[in-house]
Amino acid sequence: MSTDNSAPKAPSLSRRAFLYLSGLAATAPNLFRSAEAAEKAATGAHSAAQLAEWNALLKEATEFPLFSALYGRRSRRFGWGMEIPKGPLQFKSDKPPTPLDDFERSLLIAAGLGVSGQHFGIPYSEAETGLATYSARYTGRTLPAAAGIGNADLFYTEDSGTYFVSTRDAKNDGNWAHERLSDPERVIGAVADHTRKLSDKRVDLPRGEPHYSAHNVWNANVPGSTVFIPVAHVAEQLLGFMFIVLGSGYTIWDDQHGRPAGDLAPFFKSGLLNPEKKYPLSYMEQYILTCSGVEMGDMGHNMVLALQTIGLGGWFFSGISPFSLMGAGAAKGVPGLGFRFQTNPKWGVPNPIGLDGVYEAYCPPYHKDMRAAVEAYVKLKFGPGGTYDPKSPGPFLDNEKIKGAAQPPEPELLEAVVKVAEYIYATYGKFPGTVPSIYVRFYTQAHRLETAFYDKFVRDPYLATHARSVGRWLKKIGRA
Repeated sequence: MSTDNSAPKAPSLSRRAFLYLSGLAATAPNLFRSAEAAEKAATGAHSAAQLAEWNALLKEATEFPLFSALYGRRSRRFGWGMEIPKGPLQFKSDKPPTPLDDFERSLLIAAGLGVSGQHFGIPYSEAETGLATYSARYTGRTLPAAAGIGNADLFYTEDSGTYFVSTRDAKNDGNWAHERLSDPERVIGAVADHTRKLSDKRVDLPRGEPHYSAHNVWNANVPGSTVFIPVAHVAEQLLGFMFIVLGSGYTIWDDQHGRPAGDLAPFFKSGLLNPEKKYPLSYMEQYILTCSGVEMGDMGHNMVLALQTIGLGGWFFSGISPFSLMGAGAAKGVPGLGFRFQTNPKWGVPNPIGLDGVYEAYCPPYHKDMRAAVEAYVKLKFGPGGTYDPKSPGPFLDNEKIKGAAQPPEPELLEAVVKVAEYIYATYGKFPGTVPSIYVRFYTQAHRLETAFYDKFVRDPYLATHARSVGRWLKKIGRA
């Protein structure tokens, strides 16, 4: 990652342009984190002292050795303002909860799901005559994506509010390492360009079970902390895999009911599907859920490694109920993020299907029916401006020629996917049938490290970056 601070600054704006952007931010807050953030992103209106501090921090972060981050990584759970009320590690911080600043937060997000240009897709498949079309997007990011489907994104919540960050369709951004990560304001601007503010408040859950695991009540999602919440679109992942599996001649087999997943006899007759090549539905759905979990875990772990480079406390964990956090308890006064859920007395847990207008599953009610959902997914890939439109961005030297070799799914394959999708929805009452439509499970929290706790109790407690960060922030609050 480049550390050349001589990269050109963003061009200055006329007063008219600045007022226009500020007006947009004031009337449509989802465009930026806040009007203040919009102003700073547009004008670079940070103080010289602040920029000098951030440039030094950026240099330290980008030059920090990978293996030092790997072997220096620890779950450092105790932050400013926290307290362990009893037991052998009883301790109370005497420092005020102090949130991350814009650059710290943006650098962590850039580590978790920053844009790295375009990935190379699947170069070849014996199941397709032209370019393999497994990928749903060519956006390259700092996390891997199964088959290049790439739908994982991020929510986060902190003292200033709750936000959604989406880089999955940032196909025109280029590589942030080349174009943004040489300058702190550009890092902040890159993240702000893809951030929507959803609420002025932190997601507030009752502090106890079942909302928090017992060992996370005292320190998770507390004042001063930022909780990053990866999210995965499992319904989209399943559609992508269904095209791959059915396109390779497999019969998706409903192993819970001992039958094909739909009336697939016409496709057996035509030879599209082989009834002897059975692909169990439950296995496929476990597979895609695992893929989603790995992607979310990689996102979170990238952030945890970045914590080491800039000296913040925090850890990767799962001790907040995803149902509470997403909003399954809204009727009981716990709105969470505000997701919509499906319920069924036959299911063990409710099924999250989307946050309206923000992150919506490929299933009803966001689509008329499963046929419409499948067609929408195909349009994402093959419609105007879609992934395989020869005129849309891509990684190839001769992009138009190579993408021009990609072919939309044959009508028969499209119909087979529709039939299986309709079967799953009709049989199980949701899509996917046995795993969540939208998946939240893991989190990364960042906070200021209470070094006094670690000095008192722990051997080799933290890195030099942590000591420097704490010293810098103690000066900022007048406690040095």
